[in-house]
Amino acid sequence: MDLKDYQEKSLARLADFLRAARSEGVAEAFDAHAHPDAKTMLVPEYRNLRNKDGQELPSLRNVPYVAIRIPTGGGKTLMGAHFIRCAADNWLERDRPLVVWLVPSRTIKQQTLDAFKNRRHPYRQELDAAFGGQVSVLDGDDIEQLTQQELATRTCIVIATLAAARVENIDIRDFYAHKEALEPHFIALPKDAPLPDLELTEDGKGPRFSFANLLRLHRPLVITDEAHNATSDLSGVVYERLAPSAIIELTATPDMSTSNVLVRVSASQLFAEQMIKLPVMLEEHLDGWHVALRHALLRRQELEEIARKETDYIRPILLIQAEHKGGEATVETIYNYLTGEDGERISSEWVKIATGDQRELDGIDLFAEDCPVRIIITMEALKEGWDCSFAYVLCSVSGTKSATAIEQLLGRVLRMPYARMRTHPALNKAYAHVVSPYFGAKAVEFTDHLESMGFSRLEAAQNLPTQPPLIPDDGEHPALRVEMLRLTATKKPDLANVPAGDLRNITIKPAEEAGKFVVEVKGAIQPESVKAIAKAFTGKAKEQVQTSLEQHNERATLRQTPAQKGVRFEVPQLSIKFGERIVPVENDLLMEDGFWNPADTAGKLDSLSFNTRAQTWEIDLGEKTVTMSMVHEPETDYLFGLAGDWEESDLLIWLENKVVQNDVRQETMIEWIAQALAPLKRKGYSLGQLVRGRFIIARRLLQLLADAKLQRGNQAHKSLFSLDSIVVDPGVVFRFSDLAYPMRSPCPAPLEWSKHYYAVPGDLPYRRRDGQLAEEYRCATAIDRNPDVEVWVRNLAHPTQFRFPTATGSTYPDFIAKLKDGRIFVIEYKGDDRYTHPKNVAKRAVGELWAKKNPNGLYLMPRERDDEGRDIDQQIAHAILGN
Repeated sequence: MDLKDYQEKSLARLADFLRAARSEGVAEAFDAHAHPDAKTMLVPEYRNLRNKDGQELPSLRNVPYVAIRIPTGGGKTLMGAHFIRCAADNWLERDRPLVVWLVPSRTIKQQTLDAFKNRRHPYRQELDAAFGGQVSVLDGDDIEQLTQQELATRTCIVIATLAAARVENIDIRDFYAHKEALEPHFIALPKDAPLPDLELTEDGKGPRFSFANLLRLHRPLVITDEAHNATSDLSGVVYERLAPSAIIELTATPDMSTSNVLVRVSASQLFAEQMIKLPVMLEEHLDGWHVALRHALLRRQELEEIARKETDYIRPILLIQAEHKGGEATVETIYNYLTGEDGERISSEWVKIATGDQRELDGIDLFAEDCPVRIIITMEALKEGWDCSFAYVLCSVSGTKSATAIEQLLGRVLRMPYARMRTHPALNKAYAHVVSPYFGAKAVEFTDHLESMGFSRLEAAQNLPTQPPLIPDDGEHPALRVEMLRLTATKKPDLANVPAGDLRNITIKPAEEAGKFVVEVKGAIQPESVKAIAKAFTGKAKEQVQTSLEQHNERATLRQTPAQKGVRFEVPQLSIKFGERIVPVENDLLMEDGFWNPADTAGKLDSLSFNTRAQTWEIDLGEKTVTMSMVHEPETDYLFGLAGDWEESDLLIWLENKVVQNDVRQETMIEWIAQALAPLKRKGYSLGQLVRGRFIIARRLLQLLADAKLQRGNQAHKSLFSLDSIVVDPGVVFRFSDLAYPMRSPCPAPLEWSKHYYAVPGDLPYRRRDGQLAEEYRCATAIDRNPDVEVWVRNLAHPTQFRFPTATGSTYPDFIAKLKDGRIFVIEYKGDDRYTHPKNVAKRAVGELWAKKNPNGLYLMPRERDDEGRDIDQQIAHAILGN
């Protein structure tokens, strides 16, 4: 299964971090490779795991502990399956790792087990591909079935709930229980080998035959799915008891006070990759659940008529969240209304109930073309365990305050069918119809839900527009309404010191309940006013009110961007002519076709040496020597006779599998690997030593191959500047999407960007570690205020963005501006310390080539000060005016 760009990059970032952690230390690797915090655009300090008293757990100090933040709909579990191979190769150095996969509930455990055991499921297919089909998946309740043979020869994945291990008294959990079936794992332990601390039996004469002790022997990889459910005073201690080699948490909303967020994927990236539907068109209904349900039914019907025009089969489904028993709109009430004579008279075959008691979806394939189901009534989707990307419309008639329930249901309607953008725009959106006490009440609430699902505040506000009603009424049109927020306070806010202009936007009046006040806020207000209103609340309510006011402000200040207006933003591309055909230049077009031989340009392993005493490999990289410690596989210490014997041919095949290249034949690669190993054999290293260090050798071989490919790329790239067939043709253009902008996070600066193509620039650092304004940010503001600029965009390092070819692939210039006279201005900012670096010299050369070939193009690589002493604004103005 091909991975999306954000998934590939997440996997690569984890691999880079784990490799660096081996040689530089975990905290140092995190600082070098973690995505910056969304608010500060700085990498936070790495946090070691602690106990409930806030004390560090020494045993986990050198254990990588990172979180991968992926919003709902981004495929966290699929990514987790890929992370197992990544960690095995780059940190664990095991061919057959033991994995403990933790989930928050028994329902999710069963779903995960079913998926991982099904050989046709994408999760299991990835695991089988990664480990040659040698995979065993076990229920945490059936650990007695785990044998020594499996641990030695297969990748074993144990699916367990957090509750199974999270308990202070270990004697009351099966996870820690003495089990005779596990005795073979312990009786064969070598008497003279150093063993980890194990829980002892009551008589203290030997180790307890428990699964917890088995984990201590094998130091598993721990993956925690939906990790936001793992936060508790006991979580650090639980991880310690699992004796992990590494901990990877998967979540949409990590606990930012304790988690080490290595990777941040945004909702914008998911939308750009066509994983989710956006925006969520929200319609609030003030006239009760009958009206909300009627509108939702009409919306679903409209979508089904549109879907018939698509080439793929799509049957839009309406998901209804009913009230619990005792409420007005219960499951039974809604079902009777939909199917009864006095209601909508919908066929009962169309309507299914999915609750804890009524599981009418069991055994039904919702994707089948002969499936009649179009409406599903539920209360809390997670308990029912179903999932279907055909869900398009959510109708919530429930007054429940359970944020989790709404977020789970909303997450169901966000998933895009077939992960592919549809031809008709209406099918690229999700729809929510909700019962609301007044206009705007649910808008802020649903904005909060989207934030909890991993959206940034800006993404949540942008992607929750109010939709016009399908049934016209005599009321004010939603597009003309002013955003309003209503709060109830037990204390009257003091507005004495708020800006005078805000007083007309804030109304305070007594509530119906004695001693309380209703605070109404219309439109955006200043931060001082936000603080003044929040002061009337205490504790958690104060934090919630401040968040609600900030979300309200975000919605109220949204401007209609050039992208939303449909303004076309096109950039002519550097292209190559093949006869009458003109195509954008990609580096592979300049390379010779066919296979190549690494022996022609790749080096050998003569820079690799082994320190027997320290059990480390040392790699001479010219500028520095990198030391890599070998990781001892469990088989070596505890499973004698089960791992098998290695021949030299086995090592060559194993290495070829790790460094395989699509443009190198297998036999050619194996021959080169043998040549690369020759210097180590001449130094006297035994086959056993090479086998023990095979993961480090594989990483070094990959580096040699990368260096050789760079050489080949440089040679091919030189031809770019001499070929007459290189052109910039106005008919071959790149167009920025007016829908998708795949930023990881919006620029956190409190600035209104008047000319940016999208609402705010993405992935733009605001301040440096020393608190000073970041140089790229100052360059962006200089572009935004330049009078000759009509519109500009922060160009992102993403395949969907504008790029130039380089020797190693592509470079993505920082900024693209369209001037008022129609010219296109490409700007790549570089600080003085990086301006003369060979990579940036090469980038500058290709940018200037593009400008030379394009009569309407300008290119500039500005610095803090250029050779003439001009600042950034002056350099930009000089390039535009040409004097």
